[in-house]
Amino acid sequence: REGPGPASGSVASGGMSKRKGGSHLENALAKFQKVQQQSAKISIDASKDRARLDARSNAQAERLKAAAELEAKERKERERAAAALAPPTAENLAATNWLMKQKRVMDLLHRTRKPMSTAELHNELGWPVDVPELWEMLLHNDKVLFDEKTRRFSYKAKHSLSDRREMLALIHKHPDGVLEEDVVDAYQGAVEDAAALIESGDVIFLVNAESRERVLYPVDETYEVHVDEDVSSAFHGVTIPAHDPEWDQALRQIGVEPAPRRAHAARAGDDDDEDAADAKKKKKKRRAVNFERMKVTNAHLPELFKAPQVERLDG
Repeated sequence: REGPGPASGSVASGGMSKRKGGSHLENALAKFQKVQQQSAKISIDASKDRARLDARSNAQAERLKAAAELEAKERKERERAAAALAPPTAENLAATNWLMKQKRVMDLLHRTRKPMSTAELHNELGWPVDVPELWEMLLHNDKVLFDEKTRRFSYKAKHSLSDRREMLALIHKHPDGVLEEDVVDAYQGAVEDAAALIESGDVIFLVNAESRERVLYPVDETYEVHVDEDVSSAFHGVTIPAHDPEWDQALRQIGVEPAPRRAHAARAGDDDDEDAADAKKKKKKRRAVNFERMKVTNAHLPELFKAPQVERLDG
């Protein structure tokens, strides 16, 4: 009876060890799954953080790029404004457009008064004149003459004159007058010759009332008549009003058109000037301060403003 006892006990202990080993395996597997889930969660969170960091870096890079572009634009604007306000230099006075280059060519031809080839103009000016744009402008310029045979440019004045004698002959051919500007532009020294003709009495000049240009007229002896002193005094004794509509109307009624009057600035000694000076001397009456209609900081001390006020703070 006592023999089978130990055998049954060993079977029971073996079953218990199997159950204990299964529980250890399940616990280890559960721990592994838990650690795996935590690791996956950490990886997901790290990926999210990295994505947010990348997005933030990209946005910051875009902001930095936009700020750099804005700064570069503002710097260019400041440099352009500074260049516009800078004093003229040899660089910015250089001819940079066709109109300026055309003027430089005309000035050179006017100063030298001699025919010049394209090579000579290039040497003097520093840039070519045979480019299509500038070439067409020079060919159609009224002040520039181009000789097809010699292929040279020269200055073209309105009147072809060479000395004082030809100038006087031209003025005599135009009894209605010649503009002094057109005459003195004919050759070098024409300004001095025109002044000499006026000084000698061979030519007279009048100033156009509208354009204010001087017009040269020949002296015609047929118009020189003797006028008695009393007639001359009576003529110059008539006072012409500065501006009188009734006077102008009376002249028109007899068929005489009034000469245009030019406004002039008042000079010292005129009555109007003296009246203006007297008006400036009069001081304006100072208006009393109305504290009820104005906001003052020290409204509680009105006596400070009612006292006589100083006009200057520099003593």
